[in-house]
Amino acid sequence: MRILGIDPGLTNTGYGVIDIVDRDYRAVEGGVVRTKSGVPMEQRLYTIYSAIRDVIQEFKPDAVAIEDLHSHARFVKTAILLGHARGVVVMAAGEADLPVFNYQPTRAKNVVTGSGRAGKDQVRQAVASHLKNPDAAKNEHVADAFSIAICHAIMADSPAVAAIEAAK
Repeated sequence: MRILGIDPGLTNTGYGVIDIVDRDYRAVEGGVVRTKSGVPMEQRLYTIYSAIRDVIQEFKPDAVAIEDLHSHARFVKTAILLGHARGVVVMAAGEADLPVFNYQPTRAKNVVTGSGRAGKDQVRQAVASHLKNPDAAKNEHVADAFSIAICHAIMADSPAVAAIEAAK
């Protein structure tokens, strides 16, 4: 199975593609889609959409796992901007007819590191350990994207999660 993990952001959208082979996780590709704040919103969103569409076309994932919206009520504008970035990523996945799975950042951190309050360095170290590749987590956005992909891989393989889903 191949999973595309996404850490959405208007300025920096991280992505990480992993393969699951015999319960091992392997980094295939990771990177960051960058946009500049002075560029009109519609152009920034198109840049994110087209870059993620290209990643999907090149690496042909079986699923997309994306960080869910998280923001305190006092940061409403940030949540709205993040929602725009998430929206164009989800649109690219929908265009490719890929299922999308949403994970709260604290859930991904907990699953990948053992602590929902793990810091950036802990996430990077845990991602490097899971992928058995110290260079995979190039920066915090790529590390977060890989952590979302790894989280989905672990959750999708969990008999407990399968039982909960079957009971719905």
